[in-house]
Formats: sequence, structure tokens, C-alpha cells
Amino acid sequence: MYVRFMQQVPGRARPPRGIESAAGDSWLLADRAWLPRDFPVDVSRPELVQDDLVVESLGWIPRAVADLERSRLVMATEAVDRGLHLAGGFSVVDWLALRCPDLERRALYDLARLAQAGRESVHAPLIERVKNGQMSLARAARLHRALQRVRPGMPVDEYAAAVELLAKAGSDPVFDDKDIGRIVDRLVAQCVDERDHEAKARKKHAMRGIYESSLADGSVKRWVITFGDDADYEAAKAIIDSPLAAPASKEEQEATGELELRTATQRRYDAFLTVLRRGVAGTEGQPTTPKAMLMVTLDFETLKRQLSETGGHLPGVGSTLGGVPLRAEAIRKLACEADIIPVVLGGPSEILDQGRRKRLITPAQRVRLAARDRGCTIPGCTVPATWCDAHHVIPWAMGGRSDLGNYALLCPRHHTFVHDRNLTATVTELGVRWHLR
Repeated sequence: MYVRFMQQVPGRARPPRGIESAAGDSWLLADRAWLPRDFPVDVSRPELVQDDLVVESLGWIPRAVADLERSRLVMATEAVDRGLHLAGGFSVVDWLALRCPDLERRALYDLARLAQAGRESVHAPLIERVKNGQMSLARAARLHRALQRVRPGMPVDEYAAAVELLAKAGSDPVFDDKDIGRIVDRLVAQCVDERDHEAKARKKHAMRGIYESSLADGSVKRWVITFGDDADYEAAKAIIDSPLAAPASKEEQEATGELELRTATQRRYDAFLTVLRRGVAGTEGQPTTPKAMLMVTLDFETLKRQLSETGGHLPGVGSTLGGVPLRAEAIRKLACEADIIPVVLGGPSEILDQGRRKRLITPAQRVRLAARDRGCTIPGCTVPATWCDAHHVIPWAMGGRSDLGNYALLCPRHHTFVHDRNLTATVTELGVRWHLR
């Protein structure tokens, strides 16, 4: 795209090439106070532009885009009013696609939706906020879709009030897209009949399923999931929004010397497979951990002293493996469904050093390892201990022992990273230090 800001005759301001309005160059006259008279910026040679003009032009472009959306909506509404699309037997969307080839399909649907909605005066609060630049066309179309869901069951005056409410919320810069989503959901929940909700819930539940959509030649293997419940969807979404799917931090990239090159979809895939493998890693496909695991960690001498001083009651607070503090009441509630595992330092306990007798980590070792490492031991990685693998620092095949001093927690991605580079580490009671350089 070529955009040039040219010096204008005083009193005349034109949009950049490629952003001319169908209404002529008068569209910017009302706002030209913010546009400098001498504004020569050629984005084909950005290296020649002075710093202040770079900053100023970046502030100008969003306003130009908003003006373009406004002009398109005005002209699209006029075209629909005149029925221009009917002359060729086109739908509004297809007719606009021929006239606006630069727009993606979703944007065309949004433009067509609002152009037709603008013919009804009840939608004026929504349409006017797009025309005056207070709201993007995409957000206005989203709000209109929500309004159409509730319109059949609402009296005319209540529908008009709902339009005004959403128009005000949508143009308020305080509200982001998530806030708008919550407002829309609340409106729909209040307006749609409860029986309708129940019927939709039953229908959604009946549609649940997983089916294969792989290519016949086997070059692409793919599964498609249809969620039967919002809670199921949120559970899956929690995985792809978790630290497992987060990009590598700057500290982590500096420590490993590797840039984060995975796309967002690849990171989500890695996170989903990590959870899936963890869930079926036990014997006969059973999960390897209970619903919750409560670990109480303290020094053995401190334990004896506090028990004697408090008559058997231990005051204070706890924390999750991620370091989030928990009040004693919350811990007691968790303990109702959790395995309570005492991790007493310096006192009698299970055998934690297995030497060469066992290759795989024992449950007792994993508990102590989680208490020591608290998560992936690569600097900067935030994956919690729950989703980490226990790695033999000196490989078992090379004579490594299954002792705590030869174990380190690693997330699946960094487990592969360590194996690929045959990295070694120094393990102490305080943690693990990898030799990355």
C-alpha cells in the first residue's frame, strides 16, 4: 500500500492516495486542524522521514482508517437505499465484494449488515457512532448481531433502549472487547426466554463429539471437537491460555540462546498435548495425579517446636506451587478432596534415593522434586511443576542414578531442548543450575 502525505493548499486537506472518499476531499475539512500544512511523508522511503513525523503519521493513520470506514458505510447505506445491488441480481454482500475487493469476507459481511441496519431509524445510535468515528465498524456489527438475537422477544421500546445501551457501551473507550462481550452476554441472558436457553443447552449437548477430518493420503491428521457444554469449552480454553502455551520470556530466550519461533497455534498445540499425555500417562490410562495434591513443607525441628507450642495446631498460610498465597481456610477446603502429603525436611521419610534399583521417578520423589524446583528449571520458564517431566541429569542409560540429586524438573519443550543439546546441570538441595553456555 502506498500512502503519501502531500503539502496542501491552505484550507484544503486531502486523504492519502488509495484512501480518497467517495464524497470527495471535503470529508477531512472539518478535522483538518490536526493535520499540519507541511506534512511530506512517503512510506515507500520511511528511512528518510524525521522522527517527529514518523510519530505524527502513526497517529494520523488510525484516523484516516476511521474516515475510510465512515465513508464506506455512508456510501454502502446509500447504495442499499437505492437498491443498486438489485440491478445485477446480487446480494448486498456480493455486490459490495465487487466494489470493495480489498475487504476480507468478514469485513464485507459487517459492512453489508450495517448498511442494511442503517435503513431503520432505531439503529441510528449505533450507525451514527461509526460515522462520527466513535466506534469501529467491526464492533458495531458485533453489537448488531447481538441485538438481532434478542429482538424477537422484546417490545419495540425495550429494543430501542437496548440499542442505545450497547451503542453507548461500544463507543466508550473504557470498555475493551472482553467487556463488550460480557455486556452482550448479560443482555442476551436477560432477554432470551429461559426455556429457550434450556432447549439450546440440550441441543448443544446432543451435538457434542469428536470426529476425524484427516486427508485421505494421511499427509494431514486432524480431529475436530464440538463442545457440548460451555464449561467443557472453558476447560479446553484454560489449557491453551495457560503458561504451557505462553511464549518464551526474554529471560528464557537469553538463557537458552534460542528465539521463540513457535506460532501461537503451535504453542497451543504443545500445551494441549502436554495435558493430554499427562492425563493418560498412568497405568491403564488413569491420571497420574489426584484431583488436588496438598503438600505441607516445613523443617522437621520447626514442626516439632510449633506443635508443642500450639498444642497440635499449626497457624499461618500456605501457597500454591506457583507461589500464590492461600489462607488456611482455603487450604482446609482443598484438603477435603486432596491427597495431603507431608514434606518434612530433615526428618524421617520415604526412601528418596533409589540408585539403580528403579528407572522411573517414584511418587514420593516427585513430591519432593516439586517442592524443591517448583516448576521448570530452565531460567525464565514459568511452567509449573504439575506439567513438568522429571529428567535424569545424567541419563539412566549412561549409568545415571534415580536419586533426587540427579533429577530436575523440565517442561516438555525444554525437556526436548536439553536432550537435543546433551546439556548438563549442577543439582543441589536449593535447586538446579543448567550449564547453558
